[in-house]
Amino acid sequence: MPELPEVETVKNVLEKIVIGRKITSIDVLRASNIHSDVETFKKSLTGETFVSMSRIGKFLIFHLTNNKVIVSHLRMEGKYYELLEEETNTKYSRCVLHLDNGHKLCYDDSRCFGYLKLSDEASYKNDPEISKLGPEPWDSDPQTLLKQAKRISLPIKTALLSQELMTGLGNIYVDETLFACGIHPLTPAKVITLNEWEVIKREASRILKEAIVSGGSTIKSYHPGKDIDGNFQTKLLVYGKGNAECPNCGATFRFIKVNGRGTTFCPHCQPIKKKQIKVALFGKISSGKSEVLKQFENKNIPVISSDKVVSDLYNKKEVIDKINKTFGFPMTNYVDRDLLREHLSAHPNDTKKINKIVHPLVLKEIEDFLDRQQSQIVIAEIPLLFESKADRMFDILIGVEAPLEKQLSLLEKRNGINSEQLKKINSANLYDAYKNKADYIIVNDGDLNSLKKKTNQVINKLKAHLS
Repeated sequence: MPELPEVETVKNVLEKIVIGRKITSIDVLRASNIHSDVETFKKSLTGETFVSMSRIGKFLIFHLTNNKVIVSHLRMEGKYYELLEEETNTKYSRCVLHLDNGHKLCYDDSRCFGYLKLSDEASYKNDPEISKLGPEPWDSDPQTLLKQAKRISLPIKTALLSQELMTGLGNIYVDETLFACGIHPLTPAKVITLNEWEVIKREASRILKEAIVSGGSTIKSYHPGKDIDGNFQTKLLVYGKGNAECPNCGATFRFIKVNGRGTTFCPHCQPIKKKQIKVALFGKISSGKSEVLKQFENKNIPVISSDKVVSDLYNKKEVIDKINKTFGFPMTNYVDRDLLREHLSAHPNDTKKINKIVHPLVLKEIEDFLDRQQSQIVIAEIPLLFESKADRMFDILIGVEAPLEKQLSLLEKRNGINSEQLKKINSANLYDAYKNKADYIIVNDGDLNSLKKKTNQVINKLKAHLS
């Protein structure tokens, strides 16, 4: 994905092409790339003249006459090409702006993730995606960063990639910045000191400004546009260089995944600042999570299961009373899970009510458990990890999945559940939507020994993070 320097380079090139030019007509070749009503987009902008361009983070902002604004995000593969009217549109043209000088500007996007959106001067900064952005590194305040990060247990790499603390750092430039700062990417954001935030601001600003001067980085298939090749990739010290030799100390760079993003660092120059990695295990019902958790426990790694926590809570009087009051149940000594399941099956909207009661209690128990542990690695099984918004508590996420036939076989033996019931249960689990955020995925598609082997491989990788 193009990052701030690449987008700044595109802006600088586009300024020379569009400023002072009037839009004579617009062709929308793929409606999904226009995040506005297409006809309104075309009608509102035709006849307007480009006045200036700006950039906020990775967003390109076209300013036109009569306070009209186009907000554009390139996403993975978005590019702009200037062509003569008589030239054929680019292969993946999604929107074509015809200009009054006999030229046209083609928005080209092979992946179709980018977009153009109609806005105006009074409201474009209130766009939901723009309004949440933090300041760019050179405008950031270390004291504010320190204060904001105090509640963030996520690794510093993940926190910087979120764009909410500071904007403009993508995967390439976060790796480069953390290497320049000597900070391990798994360091929790909340333990970064004021001095380290000052260094992060300084180095991120330096690296981004140098990249802008070099025209950004041309990485793999991404080129910012016609005849534009960024040269900063020749200056990258760590990104994409897993197993290469560190230019500073000679140690071998290591490649890991941090919340699903490929990450390269030097174990010598960027020593880990924490003594513990908090791991979350998530997945669908009967995917093999319990067996994976057992393998961690066999390695003397502290484990906790949210299912076990829920079972314990369902025997507590205050929880029983609250559920009875909410749903009008007559339960006395324990929560009848079969009765509750039947009720939720008949009244699916009540699922939010039970989650509102149970999830905070479960998360509090898990949080207390994690805080008590002294082990280098600690793991919690939370099937509904993202649904309960518990992912921010953990450094590493492990997904466990199994073929549908295997899930059904295990469930039939355990609970006598049929395929239709399984589908219904799985529909409430958003594993498929979030599996791309997992640092590791264990596929349970073989026998028990195969699952044990795969789990132990992951455990060894986790231990390598700490060495």
